[in-house]
Amino acid sequence: MYEALAIGALLFIFKKLNQAGVPKKLLQLFFLIALLWFVLASTAGYDFHAAEYDIFPLHFNEIIRAVNKTAVIILLYWFGMTFLVDLVTRFKGFTKKKALCAFVLTLCITGYSMWEAYYVQPVYVTIPTRKLPEGTDKLRIAFLVDVHIGGLATTAHIERVMKIVDEAKPDILLLGGDVIDGDMSYRPRELAMLKHAAKNARYGAFAVNGNHEHYLILDEDVEGIIRDCEYDLLIDERREVAGITLIGLEDTLYGWLKIFEKPEDKDRFILVLKHRPGIPFDAEGRFDLMLAGHTHGGQFWPLGYFKRRALNSDQGLTKKAGGYVYVSNGSGFNQAMMRLFVPPEVTIIDIVRED
Repeated sequence: MYEALAIGALLFIFKKLNQAGVPKKLLQLFFLIALLWFVLASTAGYDFHAAEYDIFPLHFNEIIRAVNKTAVIILLYWFGMTFLVDLVTRFKGFTKKKALCAFVLTLCITGYSMWEAYYVQPVYVTIPTRKLPEGTDKLRIAFLVDVHIGGLATTAHIERVMKIVDEAKPDILLLGGDVIDGDMSYRPRELAMLKHAAKNARYGAFAVNGNHEHYLILDEDVEGIIRDCEYDLLIDERREVAGITLIGLEDTLYGWLKIFEKPEDKDRFILVLKHRPGIPFDAEGRFDLMLAGHTHGGQFWPLGYFKRRALNSDQGLTKKAGGYVYVSNGSGFNQAMMRLFVPPEVTIIDIVRED
């Protein structure tokens, strides 16, 4: 979809630049660069589903896909700024000055988007409950989702994410999927950081698969990598930890498994960890907190609004089906190294005793 929009945007920009009287040599260069982008993106492939059609090594494909998606977003920005300049001037001819103005605006919004994508910050959430075990007044959880280690995600960015986790000193560390999104043989430092964070979590570290982990299974043992980093990978499983019940749902699951129903659950705090938002059809009144991600908050304004409507999911903290639901913006970005008015986050959740 993005690629089809980008081709339309490309033709619109080409037409406007020609109308503005931009020298033909520059237009030809513009066209050749766009053609090169299209050929590279097509050669590398667009997703991990078609791994057998990929020509280059996995890590090279990651970078090409990321550059491709970034170029697509820049083209869409350029289209938007060109249209905006034309609209403000009431479509009274498109001049070189207007073309330059649109180009400068595109550079500005692109620069800001790239800065925002890497400016990850902690978001603190408090959940009151009467179900904490005796003697426990607060349980702190660090929740990471959609980190997308791979592509254009830099080591410095992952260091910032893990530094926030370390400073929070969580009792439990949770990975909500789409954390690993590339060839980890080229990411030893990132693996070391993930392992360090897991070791420092007082009561342990747990993870569930996201859709991107499933794509990667075609190329490498991503589940083995997660377990090697000392995370307890939950595939439709439950764990009793720190006096609460943790339930990890596999990404493909959208129902509620009867195996999770136990008589004692009504007196315990039930935390459900799953990648995609959306409440299992028969989960009404059977959980206290559900954590999810996947949406990236839309990653680009105003796409977040339409994505939330499509998934019937509100971003942030809401109360539904008798429990709290938190949908994170995620800590990284999906291929395109940009975000627009949807900042990345590391979620720090304090479950506190309510009198």
